[in-house]
Amino acid sequence: MTKRVHQDYFKRETAEVSQFVADLKDNSAPSGVFDSAAAEDFITESASRGDSKMPEKLATVLDEVGGEGKIKVTRAILDGISAFEGQHGTEPSADVIEQAIHSAYATTDDARRRFHLDSASSDHHDQISLQPNRAVIAILSAIGEAIPFAHYLPADIGSNEAILAIMTHDAGSTHGAYAEGAIMDGTHSGDSYISSSRVHKCTIAVDGEGEPTGAITGKLTTVQDSDETCAPASPGVKLLRGRSIVYVNGLVVGKEVDSSGTGNSTVSGTTVIEGTTYLIGGSINTDTGAIALTSTPALPVSVPVHVEGFIDYERDPSVTPRIISSVKTFRLNAKPWRVITQQTIDSRTQMANELGLDPYSESVIAIQAQFGNERHYETLLKAKRLAQNNQVDFDFDWDGQKQEKTLAQIWGDFASILAVVSQQMAIDTMNHGITHIYVGKNIAAQFMSLPRELFVPSGVVERPGIFRVGTLFGRYEVYYTPKVVVEGDTTAQILCIGRATDVTRNPFVLGDAVPPTVVPLAVNQDLKTGAGFYARNFTSVNPHGPSARGAAMINVKNLRH
Repeated sequence: MTKRVHQDYFKRETAEVSQFVADLKDNSAPSGVFDSAAAEDFITESASRGDSKMPEKLATVLDEVGGEGKIKVTRAILDGISAFEGQHGTEPSADVIEQAIHSAYATTDDARRRFHLDSASSDHHDQISLQPNRAVIAILSAIGEAIPFAHYLPADIGSNEAILAIMTHDAGSTHGAYAEGAIMDGTHSGDSYISSSRVHKCTIAVDGEGEPTGAITGKLTTVQDSDETCAPASPGVKLLRGRSIVYVNGLVVGKEVDSSGTGNSTVSGTTVIEGTTYLIGGSINTDTGAIALTSTPALPVSVPVHVEGFIDYERDPSVTPRIISSVKTFRLNAKPWRVITQQTIDSRTQMANELGLDPYSESVIAIQAQFGNERHYETLLKAKRLAQNNQVDFDFDWDGQKQEKTLAQIWGDFASILAVVSQQMAIDTMNHGITHIYVGKNIAAQFMSLPRELFVPSGVVERPGIFRVGTLFGRYEVYYTPKVVVEGDTTAQILCIGRATDVTRNPFVLGDAVPPTVVPLAVNQDLKTGAGFYARNFTSVNPHGPSARGAAMINVKNLRH
């Protein structure tokens, strides 16, 4: 079953792609099977409607391929989505599909005229630019080879760069628990700032011999420097008169008795502690926040006394706090990828005649596989470097526990370790915890042996490269990788990566300025034929510090051997 994953789309174009693809899937398979006529009707109707939400770049692609090409492109989108679901057990996010559409757009005449990507000119068009197969390949490659934990940001074809914009929220003034400029996102959010309430744990005065005198003092100020106290050196505040509350041991024991006037406001109350009744008196100055209480008899020093007051913003509007929303932008620059493959006429004809193989086609397939694998491993290596910021050890202790516990029970204990690391990741990134795990063959094999309530296999047959093994503890997608993670006889690394809920907060942001393109090479006098492969893209660690901390490493020791 395909797992549904919540994603937030703050970019209008990406949100439109999400809605369009959902509508396309619903309308192209009304009976559960792809219906080309229904798909064509939906595409035609979407393009003709004034309120159409068809992505602009997709509309350009469909206009250029025309006729049967529209069905091929539409089918490519749906086939790419299906292939992704089969590989990863979840739907591709809209930014992945948007990148695929962007890649298809890069094959059009419109893109070539704008950005001079090939031989198209004002005098003559590129005679192969309207072939729908080029758009189809771009779409299938972009979706089918998408890295499961990455988010994609289409790069501008002309400038070869993408702009990553991150919204942050900061305190605009020193107020409550925040200093001016302090970040208010993620776990930094939620401390006292907007509320008018101020709480202060008062000081019980003592004499020269350390005995309480009955005097209880303190001050309510604009700055709440801890959960228990206000900063005494900060400016006092004007309080709502008649609203302050006195707490002893967390219980309400006294209140102001005056609801009008200025200056000191009388406080009255009583409390009973271990059979002794204490009378609470004194006053709170509602113009300065000064607290001057008394207790008769004197309260023990060990008894906590708190006073809560409420800022009167109408009497002093200048202390009203402000929240500043700002956007930080980062530029991600694309880099080129290129390789060529050539075959002599003799080798090509011999392989074709004796083996029935086309070395040209086989070489192109190998190039495409190398490109996809190389990019995936490059991203995993970057994740491994980032994981140094969040590392823990898990002592499997097989020799010490095998008499009392089964293999499954010990791996069950691993859930708590994983949860702690995941929560730390959520704190560090201010967005998300672990979603994907990469392991070697030994850990993958042990996971496969676990009962189904702990691990659900993906059903994907083993292969020499990266593939999804299954789902651990009902939430973590586990992938096998033959590279990057290191395994020993009794040790292993488990690389944990989190995929953010939106593109800008993901630890890894990928994008293509020019999609993977295969260009036939000219035949020279040596009669060698071949092809050139070219792509221009970026595979970047998020330059926003907190967002980049979405990787962790768990070092397992004392495994079963």
